[in-house]
Amino acid sequence: MSRRFGTGDRSIQTALLKCLLGNPFHPLSVDPSWLTSDVVALARGIYEDRAFDRMPILADALQDAGCDNDDVLNHCRAERIHARGCWVVDLLLGKM
Repeated sequence: MSRRFGTGDRSIQTALLKCLLGNPFHPLSVDPSWLTSDVVALARGIYEDRAFDRMPILADALQDAGCDNDDVLNHCRAERIHARGCWVVDLLLGKM
């Protein structure tokens, strides 16, 4: 049995792809100074607990660590769908 995807399904799929892939035309790397114990602990907790409601807190911790990358900070603060495999969390945990 096949199911057709509606417009709402496509927007959810698009949001998930943005969360998982980021911008493929603008790859990022982590500045080692961002990897404070707070940032790593938050990223690990978000990943393990699937607690994506903590993403804005991660943005604050990154900013405190000296991160001024708008792509990273805006992604963390955006009210959007996040999923395990989120490019920011994976980048911080060395999974990318």
